[in-house]
Amino acid sequence: MGRIKSAWEIALEKTESIEVDENKIRHNADIDAIRRKAGAYLLGEEDTEDSLRSELSKYGKDEIKEALGQTIINSLTLPQTDMTESKKPQRLFFLLSLALPGNQEVLDFLQDVLNHMAQYPRHREQMMDQLKSQFEPMLREKEEKMRAQYGECPHLTFENDKECREMANKYLERLRDQYQKTLDDAKEQLKEVLK
Repeated sequence: MGRIKSAWEIALEKTESIEVDENKIRHNADIDAIRRKAGAYLLGEEDTEDSLRSELSKYGKDEIKEALGQTIINSLTLPQTDMTESKKPQRLFFLLSLALPGNQEVLDFLQDVLNHMAQYPRHREQMMDQLKSQFEPMLREKEEKMRAQYGECPHLTFENDKECREMANKYLERLRDQYQKTLDDAKEQLKEVLK
C-alpha cells in the first residue's frame, strides 16, 4: 500500500512548475500605484498638478499611459447633476495630457465627450419639465373623476401618480440609454488611442 500524502505535499507538487514573473508583478504594482495617485487627484485629495507630475516621474512612459488611460476611461460616466462647478473635466484633461503629451486631437475628442456628458443632466431636467406640463391636464381630469366618484380626492402630482412615474421612467430610461451608448462608443475610441 502506498504512502498517503498530506494536502501540503500535494499542493507543493502542483505548484513546483509555476514560475513567478517578477516583471509582471512589478508592472502591475506600478499600474496600481499610478491609478491610486490619479484617483486621488481626480477626487481632489491631491491638489496640485506639479506634485502629481513629480510623483509620476519615477514611472515609465508606458505604465503612465496605461494606468492613466484606465483611470480616465473608468471616470467617464453620465453625471447625475450639473457639471458646471466640477473640477473633474479639467483634471481629466490634465491626466490625458500626461498620458498622451502633445496630442491635441485626443484632448479635443475628450472635450467633445465631456460636452456630451454635461448635456445629459440638462436634457433629463428638460424632459421632466415637459412631461410634467404634458401630464398636468390629465392629472386635473383624473382628480375630477375621482372627486365625482368618491366625493373627495387627494391632490395628484406628477411625482405621486403611479401612471405618470411609470411613463416618466420609460422616457428617462430611453434618454439615458441614448446617452450611454454614445458615451460607450467614445470610451471604446479612447481605449484604442490609449493602447
